[in-house]
Amino acid sequence: MMDTRQIDAIVDRVWNGESPMEEWTAAVSGGSIKQVSSDVIVVSTGYLFGNVTVIRTEAGLVMIDTGSRETAQETLTAVRSWDKSPVHTVIYTHGHIDHTWGARLLDREADDNGVPRPRIIAHRNVLHRFQRYDETQDLNTIIMGRQFNQAGYTFPGEHRRPDEVYDEELTLTIGGVRLQLRHGRGETDDATFVWLPEKKVLVSGDFVIWVFPNAGNPRKVQRFANDWAGVLRQMHGLAPAVLVPGHGPVIADARRAAQLLDDGASVLESLVKQTLDMMNEGHSLNTILHRVKPPAELLAKPYLLPKYDDPEFVVRGLWHLYAGWFDANPAHLKPASDLELGTEIANLAGGVATLAGRAETLCRQGQTRLAASLIEFAVAAAPDDKEVHRVRTAVYAACVEAETSLIGKAIMAVTLRESGNRSTN
Repeated sequence: MMDTRQIDAIVDRVWNGESPMEEWTAAVSGGSIKQVSSDVIVVSTGYLFGNVTVIRTEAGLVMIDTGSRETAQETLTAVRSWDKSPVHTVIYTHGHIDHTWGARLLDREADDNGVPRPRIIAHRNVLHRFQRYDETQDLNTIIMGRQFNQAGYTFPGEHRRPDEVYDEELTLTIGGVRLQLRHGRGETDDATFVWLPEKKVLVSGDFVIWVFPNAGNPRKVQRFANDWAGVLRQMHGLAPAVLVPGHGPVIADARRAAQLLDDGASVLESLVKQTLDMMNEGHSLNTILHRVKPPAELLAKPYLLPKYDDPEFVVRGLWHLYAGWFDANPAHLKPASDLELGTEIANLAGGVATLAGRAETLCRQGQTRLAASLIEFAVAAAPDDKEVHRVRTAVYAACVEAETSLIGKAIMAVTLRESGNRSTN
């Protein structure tokens, strides 16, 4: 494990765009402690896994988030290397499983030690989220497996519910430490950020994730880009000396924290304004998708790179939030089946082979979006044709190469793999 100075040097390089986030992930894997003050640490296990903040108080430890299924044990081991006091309170920043799964380990530890289980506090909507998770566990298995391109993924059940919930704001004093919880909508509708006013430490949850905001994920429930920007403005107004993000390195510099919060709000505000302006002018979703562009100078910042979500997905989310599911194309109101439409397009093209051949030509010319549209018509018309699936594999290989977002790459890679199997079997 690297020492703190080495990791801090990597964070500087990541901030300056000189090193990728993967270098930081490698440095902290296994559970790395960032000392924020004598009584506050942040445990990180890598970019894909949520950070855990731990506060030492006279009443016991307060933990903000608990770690993911993959890293919760590593996180708890790191915490116990720092302090072995019972965990008094846990605060969920939101209900995603990479932030809440580790709570079951804390309950088990308390039971083994014969002490009370931690009190868990969260926004009220976390309860609604966990109920939805129970109702759609199989769906979430499919969604998450495709989002991360993990065959055999299983979404967990038995989510540890909060013991106490709040609505908009809640101030806690635990063992002499004051914590202010504030609700906001962003990636989720159940999000909390935590402010330690005496320490000027801000624990943002997933309002800050060291990449372009995950405000448009195509397989998840509604996200709230406009509200997200507003929360970032609130955070900026607090002028934190230390910013603990939901994912990625701690920012222990007030100037950098202010810059990141301002830039994150600005890029979302730009997308919201452009999209709403065009919607108010009566444009269709398709037109808006191809015209709205985020400020290039912001998207180039190392902490706003579209490596996970994509600005185009955010535009879709805004349309859905303000205008519903109908995209303003009347043919999509009551659409023909994929089979009917694919067969008709293939007939017009002179057959499935001609259609697939044209898709392959367009792919070679770099027109991957158009190629993908055509090959989907061909697959709909001839779902068992091995040659069509061979072309489809090539088309989506090019699409994956052209895509910047992890979500986009993963969804396309699943399609690539499926057609690859069908073209050879």
